[in-house]
This record gives sequence, C-alpha cells and structure tokens, in this order.
Amino acid sequence: MYTKLEEALHFVMKCYEGQKRRNDNINRSYQPIVVANMIRNINDIEDVTVAALLHRTIMDTEYGYEEIEEMFGTLVADMVSDLSEDMSIAKWLDRKKDFIKRMKQCNDIDVINIVVAAKLADLLGDYQAFLKRGDKIWKDVGGSKEENAYVYREIYSLAKRKRANSNLLERYKNMIIIYFGEIDEED
Repeated sequence: MYTKLEEALHFVMKCYEGQKRRNDNINRSYQPIVVANMIRNINDIEDVTVAALLHRTIMDTEYGYEEIEEMFGTLVADMVSDLSEDMSIAKWLDRKKDFIKRMKQCNDIDVINIVVAAKLADLLGDYQAFLKRGDKIWKDVGGSKEENAYVYREIYSLAKRKRANSNLLERYKNMIIIYFGEIDEED
C-alpha cells in the first residue's frame, strides 16, 4: 500500500501527463515535485508535503477541491485551495494582487512556506532560460518584468513579516536579486 505522499506523487504525474513546462521540454509536474522536496526538507508533516505537491492542481487541472478532499483529506484540500489563485480574474496582475492580499491575511505558516517554495521553484526553473534570453523571458509568463518584480518582492515582504522558513526565504531573496536587483528591506 502506498503512503499518502506516494499516492499524491502518482496523482500529480497523472494530472500533468503530456503537459510541458514553458521554458524547457520537461513535464509540468517537475515544479510541484521541486516544491514538495523543498517543503519536505523543512517540515516532516506528510499532509504539508502533499499540499506542496498538489499546490497548483486546482489552477492547472480539471481537479477541484472536492476531488482533492476525497483523495487526500480536508487539511490538504484546504491548503491547496488557499494556495490557488482565483482563475476567474482575467488580468494577470489583478489575479496576482488578489492572491497577495489573501496571503497577507493567511496565518498558516505552512501555506506561506509553500508559497515561498513555489515562487523560488519558478525562479529556479526559469533561470537557464533567463541566462540565455535575459528579460525576454517575461513575455512567456503573463506579466511584464516590472509586474513580476512587484509580485515576487511583495511575496518576499509578506513571507518575511510572517517569519517564513529562513533558509527558503534567503534562497528566494537571492534569486529575486539575480532577476530584479536589490530588495528594499524596509518593507
């Protein structure tokens, strides 16, 4: 019998079957797996790692809260729901601002750590493309460089205020500096 985490890994592989990442030729499940690994390194609670693995499922696939709750429980489904952007908001920046607003109100440090890990994984995943193409990569992600800088920095600031895991936060900060320049620590 598989563990819950093993079942979640199988589920994620199934969810993203045939889908490729935008800047390389690997399965889209790679990013959630990286995020889950980052979280597993700082937290040994299986449900938190499972939520990290499933963090994009509601946004990216046909599966919703109910299916996740049925398969993995209410705690995981609640966390995945908290981690999901409202895809009914059409404009990219408006959707990101709504997500940031919700995260500012979130008091679950596990959710905040998953957000940091997810954003870090996004930056790490696009790094080779960034080295080759520079700022042209922003054409592929939905927002301008300035809009992305705003989003990544806002998430850094809120995660710092909420005392997200210091190792994740430091890695995240370093990647933001590489992409966008210094961070105003006054925030």
